[in-house]
Amino acid sequence: MTKKLYLETHGCQMNVHDSEKASFALAGAGYELTTVPAEADLILLNTCMVREKAARKVYSRIGELKRQYLNKDKVPAQLPIFGVMGCVAQAEADRMFDRNKDIRLVLGTQAIAKLPELISQIEDGFGRAIDIRLTKNAEFFELDADVRKTEHVAFITITEGCNKFCSFCIVPFTRGRERSRSADKIVAEAKSLAQHGFKEVHLLGQNVNSYGLSGRYHGNSTEKEVEVSDEVTFAKLLERVAKESGLPRVKFTTSYPRDFDEQIVKVIDEHENLCEWIHLPVQSGSNRVLRAMRRGYTRQEYLTKIAAIKNAKKDMAITGDMIVGFPGETEEDFNETLSLAAETEYDGLYIFKYSPRPNTPAAAYADSIAEEVKTERFLKLQELQMRIQAKRYGRYLDRTVEVLVEGESVRSPEDCFGHTRCNKVVNFPSPKNLIGSLVNVKVTKVKNHSLYGHLV
Repeated sequence: MTKKLYLETHGCQMNVHDSEKASFALAGAGYELTTVPAEADLILLNTCMVREKAARKVYSRIGELKRQYLNKDKVPAQLPIFGVMGCVAQAEADRMFDRNKDIRLVLGTQAIAKLPELISQIEDGFGRAIDIRLTKNAEFFELDADVRKTEHVAFITITEGCNKFCSFCIVPFTRGRERSRSADKIVAEAKSLAQHGFKEVHLLGQNVNSYGLSGRYHGNSTEKEVEVSDEVTFAKLLERVAKESGLPRVKFTTSYPRDFDEQIVKVIDEHENLCEWIHLPVQSGSNRVLRAMRRGYTRQEYLTKIAAIKNAKKDMAITGDMIVGFPGETEEDFNETLSLAAETEYDGLYIFKYSPRPNTPAAAYADSIAEEVKTERFLKLQELQMRIQAKRYGRYLDRTVEVLVEGESVRSPEDCFGHTRCNKVVNFPSPKNLIGSLVNVKVTKVKNHSLYGHLV
């Protein structure tokens, strides 16, 4: 008998890809996806630690889902298996069982391939199951092109983990140390995706620019030896994917400023299928705060890299992240953040109010910035960014852009939506048979976070 899986995903593209892997692993154990929690035999939350009070929100969401289930006339003995995977599961670990008795499965970020085994333990009578081991020798669990859940756009993991240990960031504790996949395997996966009709691929990693710097593992049970990786940089990998994959569009995220170099820009310029979008999070415009954050670069070094991107032959879009209200951030520090945002002119900016994360060095710092001050700085930076963004988006008015048609617009059944090469959302009237195609759209309206137009 087929069992039902309800899988809810929060957070980054890597989490989206991890959910894709989880649903594939569980399909082999007899589970099929459902969009109705009350139908599920297994409810799995794939979680993220970026937002404030992430763990508390997981417990709250488990309670909401349980109430939905009980409202369908279920009795407690018939409750589904509740499981948590992702960064919150890795960070909270076995405390989750104590804090919420309904949770029976806790899955770490490197244990997705173990899902069927852990579920089998529970189904065989064990009260709960957990696997949160992190090791640099962990195998990569990747998917063949023909079992992907995403359509038209696919994700390829090239690195996992991070060695930077920024003082505010929990990623090294939830994703482990950096490890890189074999370049040959990445290129082969990209080729296969192109052959199966995917139009766009995103190369993923917590820090894609460090690809090859920390040793590389083949990622299957028969090949665990470390390859010599000193000669394979991210720029060289990007060039191979561009030349050999046959993919129309290739994007990548996330870049880390310290490891980003001008060679990456040159490679993007040289290959038409490498898209003109770079996400380069700075976090602060103040050298003093950057030191406290342990980012490993200065404001001046960051702006030098921004200048290299702006000097590219292609018209590059730049997006980034900023944290306001980091412990000890003065008004002068914040003004330097404002001035860096104004000088960079981001096409998009993710702004976060600082909140401490467990196990990070900054969690021991006095959180000295009042919440109302954080909010005031957040709104001030947001207002500046919206002015900059209006100017950046305004450049596209009356311009024709290439769009990958990804689906029906949520706002209008007559419209479809897609992304440009520079990763901007575009809505436009379109027949549904164009979904999955690359089309040209003339931009006729500019909105706060998207463009609108018509097919050319």
